[in-house]
Amino acid sequence: MSSPVFHDPEQRRWRRFKRTAQIIGAILSIIFGVLIVSVLVNPALPTLGLNSSKALPQAHHVAPPPPTKPPTRRGRRFQNAKQHLNEYLKQNQPIVLPAASPRPNNKAELIGFYVNWDDTSFTSLKHNLTRIDKLIPEWLHLTSADGTIGIDDPPKLKQSLDYIRQHRPDLAIAPLVNNFRSDGLEWEREKLATMLANPAARAKAIKNLLDYVQQNKFAGISIDFENVPPASQKDLRQFMIELYAAFHPLGLEISQSVPLDDPSFDYKGLAEVADYLILMAYDEHESESEPGPVASQSWYTAALQKRFAELPSDRYVIAIGSYGYDWQKGKKPAEEITFQDATRLAQEAEEKITLDPASLNPTFNYEDDNGKPHSVWFLSAVTTFNQMVAGNAHNPRGFALWRLGSEDPSIWEVFDSRTKLDRAAADKLKVLQYGYDLDYEGKGEILKVTAEPSSGSREITYDETRGLITGEKLIKQPSPYVITRYGGDNKKQIALTFDDGPDAQFTPKILDELKANNVKATFFIVGINGDLHPDLVRRIFNEGHELGSHTFTHPNVAAISEQQFRLELNATERLIESITNHRTILFRPPYAEDIEPETPDQVEPLRFTGSLNYYNIGMQIDPNDWRNPGIDQIVKATIDAAKNKEGKVVLLHDAGGDRSQTVAALPLIIKGLRDAGYEFVPVSTLIGKSRDEVMPTIAPNENWQANILDLGFLLINWLNAILRWLFIAGITLGLLRLLLIGTMAIAEWWRRRHQTFPADFQPKVSIIVPAYNEEKVVNMTIHSLLASNYQNFDIIVVDDGSSDTTYQRVLDEFGSHPQVRVFTKPNGGKSRALNFGIAQTDAEIIFGLDADTIFSLDAIGKMVRHFYDPRIGAVAGNAKVGNRLNLLTNWQALEYITSQNLDRRAFDALNCITVVPGAIGAWRRDLVLQAGGFAHETLAEDADLTLAILRMGYEISYEPEAVALTEAPDTVRGFLKQRFRWMFGTLQAAWKHIDTLFRPKYGALGWFAIPNVLLFQIFFPLVSPVMDLMMIVSFINTAMQKYQHPLDYSTDGLKRVLFFYVLFLAVDFFAAFFAFLLEKKEDWSLLVWLLFQRFFYRQLMYYVAIKSTITAIRGTVMVWGKVERKATVQ
Repeated sequence: MSSPVFHDPEQRRWRRFKRTAQIIGAILSIIFGVLIVSVLVNPALPTLGLNSSKALPQAHHVAPPPPTKPPTRRGRRFQNAKQHLNEYLKQNQPIVLPAASPRPNNKAELIGFYVNWDDTSFTSLKHNLTRIDKLIPEWLHLTSADGTIGIDDPPKLKQSLDYIRQHRPDLAIAPLVNNFRSDGLEWEREKLATMLANPAARAKAIKNLLDYVQQNKFAGISIDFENVPPASQKDLRQFMIELYAAFHPLGLEISQSVPLDDPSFDYKGLAEVADYLILMAYDEHESESEPGPVASQSWYTAALQKRFAELPSDRYVIAIGSYGYDWQKGKKPAEEITFQDATRLAQEAEEKITLDPASLNPTFNYEDDNGKPHSVWFLSAVTTFNQMVAGNAHNPRGFALWRLGSEDPSIWEVFDSRTKLDRAAADKLKVLQYGYDLDYEGKGEILKVTAEPSSGSREITYDETRGLITGEKLIKQPSPYVITRYGGDNKKQIALTFDDGPDAQFTPKILDELKANNVKATFFIVGINGDLHPDLVRRIFNEGHELGSHTFTHPNVAAISEQQFRLELNATERLIESITNHRTILFRPPYAEDIEPETPDQVEPLRFTGSLNYYNIGMQIDPNDWRNPGIDQIVKATIDAAKNKEGKVVLLHDAGGDRSQTVAALPLIIKGLRDAGYEFVPVSTLIGKSRDEVMPTIAPNENWQANILDLGFLLINWLNAILRWLFIAGITLGLLRLLLIGTMAIAEWWRRRHQTFPADFQPKVSIIVPAYNEEKVVNMTIHSLLASNYQNFDIIVVDDGSSDTTYQRVLDEFGSHPQVRVFTKPNGGKSRALNFGIAQTDAEIIFGLDADTIFSLDAIGKMVRHFYDPRIGAVAGNAKVGNRLNLLTNWQALEYITSQNLDRRAFDALNCITVVPGAIGAWRRDLVLQAGGFAHETLAEDADLTLAILRMGYEISYEPEAVALTEAPDTVRGFLKQRFRWMFGTLQAAWKHIDTLFRPKYGALGWFAIPNVLLFQIFFPLVSPVMDLMMIVSFINTAMQKYQHPLDYSTDGLKRVLFFYVLFLAVDFFAAFFAFLLEKKEDWSLLVWLLFQRFFYRQLMYYVAIKSTITAIRGTVMVWGKVERKATVQ
């Protein structure tokens, strides 16, 4: 007796496999162990020892400066107000204030003004969000005289509002609307006057404001109309009356910002139509005036005394400034500066800041680089302390800060102590905290953090009698982050840089252009792309260009953890090292994220990379080639920016999309800049270094590590290529198979329409029912057979040594039936039971069926008629799931219709049906005996015999009208057990007949049947989950990109994968739809489950395929598994 296929009693094959796997595993462990450790350990990068350059004035560093808030009092109004106040001061000497008196019932409200146009405002908001009671953000502008209201910088607004809603959802927000042009040019007094004078325009503006507030569930609105013409004051009051009438009944708050002292304003009248007025207690001197205190204590105190004498104290909020002005002699307007600007200017000019004893405002003078004298006055935490002491004497409704981001950070110590401003509170100001700005030094686009922030200190003189701070002496200046620029000295040198590569299509073309024009450039590679194309990385280096890191997976570095950032850098560094034997100290963050930060919150990527000795490479010449604006536009933008001296580093892209425009523009850029006298250099030359200095060679004792890393990255590359190949192969094979199956099924359906059979063909038939522990179902099966309308048949029941009452039950019910014979034998497996039954009959045709199967009345006759053709060796029937009880059995019912039976229709046309099912199959008895009966070498005896008959040159036919209902497993465990037996048995059968593969002698068996088994029943289940994996990975990758950089993420990769994936699913669905067209009586609602069924099956069959493959290698003997029958067929 031959042994089972794959049987290896001594398990030599398994031992060889394990030994080989262990050796490969050990080698891979060493390779990837070295790779992992090297990525976890920071590579040793050298320092260049560059000297800091002379400090540049602090400003904005990439784009033109965002608009600063203009002076709230223009020159004419300033002069009028000052004259009016001076007259008042002559008549009313400022009183000496007692120590702060708290508001009787509750703590004074604290309001923060917020602006979109300065990143430091958002930084301050995040730092102090829990300290304020209300936010008034400058989010709205009057944009047209017809009452149209515009929103200021919607993306920035959304970012701010999302942050507030996440971290302080209960914060009251009352957006500010003003008449300031959003492009930052001027206050539009004429437009405002026109709107205020027009009833329809006023109504439109009020409706727009109300809709906006209600839609966003804000607390109210704050009005800040400035430069109001005197003739429009009456119209302004009417506007406020109408606004108040619309808002107040809805419980929405109205506030209005007004100058501290301006005779043209009707304070009493305006207060009647607002919940409160915000007194802007600053700009005593402003940008158009002569230099002087921004808010002297005497001016401030006298004006408050006048205002609070007019109205109840709870009708006022006092807005305190924390900014200043830098007046250059003989030049106006003065530059508005923040507190940090002021302290930095004093530090750079080596001038001392003094608290002017008359005004109690800090001030200093200095000369700029051109010898021009400057006078600086500003407001600080000290002035805030004194102003709040004076303000508390009047018990105002609250205080407001103009504005978040410009303030002395120590001001929050004053705000926190506002109910008790005494010596202890004043002493808290001795620590001078650094602010929200950054200090840039030098010039150029190579950047590094060269100093981290530190706090300063000051001496405070506190006057117990007056309750004021009357003196301060700066001991140590606070220091912000210092970012030093390099590489901007040589006016006629320019560096070309390329991001996101390498790319197989575009990088070689760019390298060809650079080589043809003798230009050396710098390529910032994405590690994952470099791993895919190590030959291109090697070519870039060998042709004299420089390499920089652009991270390994191109994330938004501001949105990832420090650990992930470290891994991104180290992995890319090790990749470059493994390919070139060099390292790089050049880095550029993806998306240019925080490459030139504006606030301390944005510094972290720059600080972190600098701590690892990387230099960040900026790009102030950015033609936005990644947007594909057109070749001419790329060329023009680059050349214009260079000529306008905007920078020395050009940003282009050699990957990440269609870069054909960049390739075409490159020679034109080179020619245009050379004609203009520019010399092209790599980044290293800009800072006076060589390529070897920015890309140092690794030490000789590290070469072994580089070689192992090279092998590790190569293996990762191969794995990635294999996965991509498997994805493409899986999709392609699946599509081709579905198209072939569909086409052949249609052809077979058409052929069958014209097929005829003789009515008098009635050969003798024996139906063999092998049964092992089938007491629940066997008698039901026999009853269904006896009900057949075919006459010339008998039934042979073979009990295969059942341990239950199967034999006795059949004998009791059918022992005397003339068409039923019952036998019992020792257990030997299904194939032996079938062969035993065959030996008991001389019928021409035999049926073998499972003991749980229910035949339709005409099934036997429909199948037998095919044997009229002597070329037919066997006939497969149409098996269907008869126990559709739960999701799993419904899915199997769907599978039987759309896969198994549709396949048989198609393979019938090709004569390559690979299995006549045990549930309903008919055979020529003489051919079965000629083939040696049902073989014992495989678990799929039906598949084995089918292939054997095909091998003998006979045909296998399919009869779709012969229906048999079978019981499918209703649990995942039972399903896996059954499918393992099927797949492993099919693998055994295919291997047994492997010698027929591609041999013309065996026709369709060798060309279709065996390849179909190996490809689609073994290989395809092993690789099909890769399709799902690639789809899931693509979704995750895109989702991460969107999360990390929502305004600039790519879906190209996802779209490509999604296209093929959806195409496969669409073809699969149409094939299934066609299968249901052929099965007219089926339940079409099953199609709803197709997508879920296919996905679920792929994962289960992946497990079954692996288990079958391992079992084949192990060589152990597998026995006929018994699936528990529950008699649930209906």
